[in-house]
Amino acid sequence: MLVRASRLSSARRAGASATTGARFVHSTTTRLNQANPLPRAHPAHTTYSDAPLREVFDSPAPPPSPSPSSPIVGLFAQPSLTTPESFPALARRTTLRAKFIVARICAPHPAPSSLAHAEAAFMAMVKNLDRLSDLLCGVIDLAELVRNVHPDEDWNEGANEAYEELCAYMNELNTHVGLYESLKSLHDLLPASTFAKSPELFAANAVAVPFIRDFEKSGIHLPSADRTRFVDLSSSIIVLGRRFLQNAAEPRASIPVGQEEVEDGMGAGFSRRLFGQSTGGTKGVDPGSWEGRVLARQHPDEDLRKRMFVAGNAAPESHVETLEELLRTRGELAQLVGRDAWADTALEDKMARTPTNVMTFLDSLNQHNLPLAKADLARLKVAKAAYFDSSPSRTKIHAWDRDFFTDVATSSASPLPDISPFFSVGTCFQGLSRLFSSLYGIRFEVEHVAPGEAWTSDVRKLVVIDDEEGRIGTIYCDLFAREGKQQGAAHYTVRCSRRVDDDDAEGDFPGGVPTLDGVQVAREDLSGLELTPVTYKGREGTYQDPVIVLVCGFGGIQGANVGQGPAFLQWHEVETLFHEMGHAIHSMIGRTDYHNVAGTRCATDFVELPSILMEHFVQSPSVVSLFSSHPKTGRALPASILTDVLSQRQQFSALETSTQIMMAAVDQLYHSPLALSSSFSTTDILRSAHSQYNVIPHAEGTALQTQFGHFFGYGATYYSYLFDRAIAARIFSGQFAKDPLSREAGEKFKRDVLRWGGGKEPWEMVGDAVGSEVVAKGGREAMEEVGRWGIEECAKGS
Repeated sequence: MLVRASRLSSARRAGASATTGARFVHSTTTRLNQANPLPRAHPAHTTYSDAPLREVFDSPAPPPSPSPSSPIVGLFAQPSLTTPESFPALARRTTLRAKFIVARICAPHPAPSSLAHAEAAFMAMVKNLDRLSDLLCGVIDLAELVRNVHPDEDWNEGANEAYEELCAYMNELNTHVGLYESLKSLHDLLPASTFAKSPELFAANAVAVPFIRDFEKSGIHLPSADRTRFVDLSSSIIVLGRRFLQNAAEPRASIPVGQEEVEDGMGAGFSRRLFGQSTGGTKGVDPGSWEGRVLARQHPDEDLRKRMFVAGNAAPESHVETLEELLRTRGELAQLVGRDAWADTALEDKMARTPTNVMTFLDSLNQHNLPLAKADLARLKVAKAAYFDSSPSRTKIHAWDRDFFTDVATSSASPLPDISPFFSVGTCFQGLSRLFSSLYGIRFEVEHVAPGEAWTSDVRKLVVIDDEEGRIGTIYCDLFAREGKQQGAAHYTVRCSRRVDDDDAEGDFPGGVPTLDGVQVAREDLSGLELTPVTYKGREGTYQDPVIVLVCGFGGIQGANVGQGPAFLQWHEVETLFHEMGHAIHSMIGRTDYHNVAGTRCATDFVELPSILMEHFVQSPSVVSLFSSHPKTGRALPASILTDVLSQRQQFSALETSTQIMMAAVDQLYHSPLALSSSFSTTDILRSAHSQYNVIPHAEGTALQTQFGHFFGYGATYYSYLFDRAIAARIFSGQFAKDPLSREAGEKFKRDVLRWGGGKEPWEMVGDAVGSEVVAKGGREAMEEVGRWGIEECAKGS
């Protein structure tokens, strides 16, 4: 595929990060400012002031009224994107320009006369394919962002039209026999040992192999009849996947609850919310509603909690049948292209490589986590036994008990204060800049947003400065919720870094005149996004700078805060910001020669590592001391309060991990050859996995699998987030726990991992980072070793 994923959505608690696209484009308040403030730490480089960072987010000036004489520079300072109508026009010119690159790639070439000649031809082929991919991504990724975040409906429509047109063209390229055969014929000429001869050949191969695999996943190498069957199965998977997701979102049947039982368990106020002033009688409650979820978690009557839980997780048989048909269809398609099962297809370009390796990791991780989960379960049993004045040994915890008795077990703790005043958006960005300066010699500076450059006045623009290399990229920040904006957090890659001085773009026009199918084309009809090549100190050649957009949905609305003080973040929002900035810094540091392996364009089970590592940093007192600051006193957050917050958030985490391990194992089993068995039952598999991986038994009458949308979005790769959590915990514990601000450790991680993007074998990167030859070799032993590390007992930073 010529499109790679441009968007990484935060799915930190749910599992793997969401990626989209294919290769050719795509509480009680307490005074906190008294004793035990966190000790102040200082970044390594303090020769510049980061006060503007705080000011631009916390004290935003009202947006200036546009002057009639002020030029509109266009979105992202692109002159070709000044109006909504310019998007479709840009897409048409981009499609036309892409056809010239396609023609060049597919043109007959003389057979290589030597191995050196074959290597050079292969490198040139990969370069042109990468240029083609970058050309399409440049517009498709922009369009995807704009249609998700732009508040103007006309811009949304223009972006969507451009997106659909280019995706239609991309679908043609994904089954383009000429592109496939041109690349594969050259690749097959080269011995496997060729790609270990130099980093340049390895990186080129890292681009080429996924291209070849994705072409073949599209059935391009199949006979005509099988290709027709491939298209039919692929279409069915899309239809079934959409139906599966629609089913998952459907409201569940309401459960009748009595007014008296609600009032007895929840109080008169909650009862009035449901029943008004009525007394007695019953009312149907949607288990998925706010009221239904509160009753399922907090009502003291076990029978009512059970009714709500079972109803909320049940599904009609037709929903189960839809999922099973989806899984069977995937299995049929996998066998059509010569694989045993869908999991084999999905994993061949991941670090795991095989389903057997994934299960080895999960079983190893489960062996580490199981004693911790049993200890969590024992605490719940003690809480339930005390609640009912019975013996823990005769107490059983059911699925509908877990949340209720988690709250009971933690209710004796003192209520945590509201710590959000210590974390304004501006101070958090100061903290990020100071942390990156300490670790990597990289900082953020504010840059003015020109008229028309952004899609709303709330957007802030940061440039990223490396102490050694100078300016290395741009980050646009769209952080606050607004009507019509997508929910959640995401990191959008608008433009990847790649080397451009060796493009030889004029070589696309033999004879110097743009001619396609015998028709001369005007140069202005081929104009696309403008690019100003940049140089980096210490690097050969010129590059295009990476541009990313950080999108969040924080609770405040920036425009509403003008003149009213800063917006403050809850702790989970601070964690989200640090997580997403892990992706951003990967994009900034991972500047490679090729667009397709730059920054976050790497294996799904590797891409979350830098962002999860950032979650460890933000839990370190010395890191939090860089930026936590009370707006009235200037005092840092007391260390004891931070410890209490983190301790409460981590309680019973092993139970959650056991659920994720179970669902990752189910994901593998659903996408195994079992899917084509006549006795295939998703419910039976889920029940069996419950008994093997989860310490809380399966709830009969439920069909949790019908509501787990990740089975469609991440089929056979749901393990990825657990996998990267284990690696991140190991790296932080081994390299950063003693000194989270260590420049030496930061430079090592930057050198071993971040700078390569996806252009180096990820197992080697991880092996270098943790100092393990076993891990560096990859394979089953490495997967088992990563599982043994666990994720619940990582050493915390000082």
